[in-house]
Amino acid sequence: MSTRILVVESHRLVRQGIRSELSDHERFVVTEASTGLDAIAAASEQRPDVVVLDFDLPDRPGAEVCAAILDRHPSAAIIVLSEHGDEASVRAALDAGARAYLLRNADDVDLPRTIERALAGESVIDPRAAAALLSSRGGAQQAKLSNQELKVLRLVAEGLTNPEIGARLHLSRHTVKEYVSHAIHKLEATNRIEAVRKATALGLIEGVAPSSDDKPAPRPDTLMYNESGGPARRADLKVTPLKIDKLVVNPEPPQE
Repeated sequence: MSTRILVVESHRLVRQGIRSELSDHERFVVTEASTGLDAIAAASEQRPDVVVLDFDLPDRPGAEVCAAILDRHPSAAIIVLSEHGDEASVRAALDAGARAYLLRNADDVDLPRTIERALAGESVIDPRAAAALLSSRGGAQQAKLSNQELKVLRLVAEGLTNPEIGARLHLSRHTVKEYVSHAIHKLEATNRIEAVRKATALGLIEGVAPSSDDKPAPRPDTLMYNESGGPARRADLKVTPLKIDKLVVNPEPPQE
């Protein structure tokens, strides 16, 4: 089945670049709009599955456009592209109903993958934007994890050991240990598993890809983490629902 995507971007060259990136996927059917007003009209008429939204449109605020599109077409998955990673901008987008928040200057933006994850029901937030939300909470939770610390912590959540994380990120075992230690300290956790749990509760870790074994796959908004701290085994994996857009976790009993 085809996926209808509306790209809302005020700069023509940027629109063309996004369209070119998405054109490699045959099932993506892409249309364009250059203003907020045109985007609202196009969303009402075309009923896209996904809206890639420039959050800095010249004619009206991005949050207003996001909310107006969802008011007319509630099932659309809106992916925001923005220059700004501050807490106010990120919160405005999430409160308006955006499912993903990406920063334009990020080195590792994978828009097709983000589209797939958004369609699967996941929330995707750039690590720096997520850190801005975290720092705004104040008090003991005023940790500011670096991009690399977040990457390492996400791999810890997948159950990888320090050497395995090092191989994945091309880092030494010692460097990985330092990143883990820094993350634990900033999150005021006592060990790596508690750090994963706290990062999950604060919306810093998105859903981890499900295992390929015969165990039922978790919902797309869940996080799998290895409580043992060692190499992941099926019996070690726990599942916790993750609601990044609300920055809360609703615990459920471990799945058997």
